[in-house]
Order: sequence, then structure tokens, then C-alpha cells
Amino acid sequence: MLNSSFIKNMLDKVLEGSPKLILPEQEDHRIEEAQDTLSSMGFNIADINAFNDSKKYKEHIRSKKFTDNWTDKMLGQYIEIPLVKALILLDMGYVDCLVAGANTATADVIKSSIRIVGLNDDTKWISSSFFLVNPATKRGYTYADCGVIPDPDSEQLSSIAYQASKIHKLISNEEPRVAFLSFSTMGSAEHYKVKRMQEAVKIFSKKHPNILHEGELQFDAAINSIVASKKIDNSILNGDANVFIFPDLSSGNIAYKITQYLAGYSAWGPLLQGFKKPIHDLSRGCSVDDIICVSSIAARQSL
Repeated sequence: MLNSSFIKNMLDKVLEGSPKLILPEQEDHRIEEAQDTLSSMGFNIADINAFNDSKKYKEHIRSKKFTDNWTDKMLGQYIEIPLVKALILLDMGYVDCLVAGANTATADVIKSSIRIVGLNDDTKWISSSFFLVNPATKRGYTYADCGVIPDPDSEQLSSIAYQASKIHKLISNEEPRVAFLSFSTMGSAEHYKVKRMQEAVKIFSKKHPNILHEGELQFDAAINSIVASKKIDNSILNGDANVFIFPDLSSGNIAYKITQYLAGYSAWGPLLQGFKKPIHDLSRGCSVDDIICVSSIAARQSL
């Protein structure tokens, strides 16, 4: 996985820019091993224990609305949580990007990140994607949302698609070709979830007309040109999609895991979308290679 052309292309830019990465869960042996490897590759890794200005961190967190009624003792205990301290350092600009989740639930990573760092101006929601690499062709695909929003509405689906398109282009250096997926292709079935996806396509078309996209599509029409030619007149994607937007969290999560475990794809993520600064999550079953790949993406985003 680390020999992937996607990683190599990102590394060239990351090492030139030298952004500072922090991985707060330093007590985990996988994080420790990943840090050693990343450092040997030339990454600029921040040691969370080297930052000890608790007074400054308290003042910073006190400025956040959610701490309005907190006592000094509560603030002191809060900033000692490694993830919290790392997020404060990110928010204050001492580090440029953050990767956590090896020992922390996704919900806790997201909640703390929203409180301390906040959302990007171009979105109202945090979502996620996975970048999956075909072991045979070495081609990469982006799946979204696979880890955050359980039942997205049309506005959220459009936002997920836009954020996933940005992630895909950043990692693959290729133009996104977005398929809005359903059990229906261009009105072949009627259902409220089909209508929701159709509305998402309309919203996306209006907001992002320069990004190639199509929908609603069944997966075969999104990925196979022969099927696409049979099901769609003058198809835009012609069965060559590389970004797949799923109608809900269940379908997205199941699909990426089937792709990973049955087809043998490498799965990088969950990559969190929508924060002001690069923050990414890790599966609690992550490998050292997973940590290195996600860290490379976070570092690339920070440039």
C-alpha cells in the first residue's frame, strides 16, 4: 500500500511543504510505530508532550461557547485529554493537521473537533469518505458517506458529493466523476429515496456544474460502459465513475467493507470532510500502514 503511486505523489508535495502533523494517541504502539516510519520518511511530527503552556490553552478553550459555565478545574481537566490538547494546538496554529481514532470513537473525534476547530465555511455538515485502491489496476475510487450521516437529505447528499470530489482530486490528482447511486437508474423506479437522490443531483448540478456527475444511477450503470449504454441515453459518465455517493450510511458502510474484504481493495479512511483544518479519523482496527496513509492525506490537505 505504501508503494502506491497515490502516496508517492502526495509525499513529494508534503515533504516539500513540511507541514506539522500531530497524532495525539501516542500511547498506542501502532501510532508509535507509524510516527517512527513517518519521521524516517521526512515528515514533521509534533510531540504532544513538548507543548506545556496550560495557561494559554485554558484561555483559548475558555473562549469557546461550550465552556461558558465551566470552572477552572473543569477546564484544566479537559485540556489534559490528549485529543483535546491536540485539537487546541491545531486550532491555535501550532500544528497543521491531526489524525486520531486508533483508541477513540469516531463520534468523540467529531464532537471534540466541531467544538474546538469548527466547520469550514463551504459546508454545514461533517461527513466522511473512504478512498479505495484496486490492488490489480491500482486505480482509486472514493465512497461517501460511509461513516457519519445516517440518513442524509438531498442538501446533505449534495454537500457530501462536493466534499468527496475535493478529497478524490487531492488524492488521485484526477478529475472527479461523480455517480449518485440508487436502486433506480434515471427514473426506472419510484420511491422516496429515489426522489431524494434525484433532488440531490439537481442541487449539485446548480451549485457545481463544472464537476462531471450523473444520477440517479444503479451501480452497474455507474461503473460499466456497456450497461450504461443500455440504461442511459447519452450518458455523461458512460460507466466510468470514480466517486460514488450512497443514499445512506448503511449502504455506504456495507459497500466499502464488501469492496475491502471480498475484493481485496485497500481502504483509506474514514476521511472526515468539512472541518476548517485537516482532521481525519482512524478505524480502531487500523494498521500501521493505514495510519501512514491517512496521515499523508491529512498532511497533503494542509498545504
